[in-house]
Amino acid sequence: MARGLEQSYPIYRRLGLASVGFERLSHEHLSATIYLVRVRWIFYDQDGKRMTDSLASYILRRGDGGLRAFVCVPADDVEKLQALAAEKGVSLFGETPGEGQAHESPA
Repeated sequence: MARGLEQSYPIYRRLGLASVGFERLSHEHLSATIYLVRVRWIFYDQDGKRMTDSLASYILRRGDGGLRAFVCVPADDVEKLQALAAEKGVSLFGETPGEGQAHESPA
């Protein structure tokens, strides 16, 4: 999960996201050591204005070192980030305008 966040960081910066908050929506004990937690992540710009949010569910396990996340199931992050990118005119794939379009071959 940490690797995924590291890879997403440049995209978040291009979108103008400056900080992230969260709300724990629910938690459920699946067993003595396994938990299901639903979280809403809230993304803010540098002025503290809410830009978008995202829902995710996590499977956590309590061990000797405390709770550790083992699985993350995102619910809507791709769709919401795509919508924010379209609103801001930012490509999520690092293309500049005109890239990714068909080009004619020179004759």
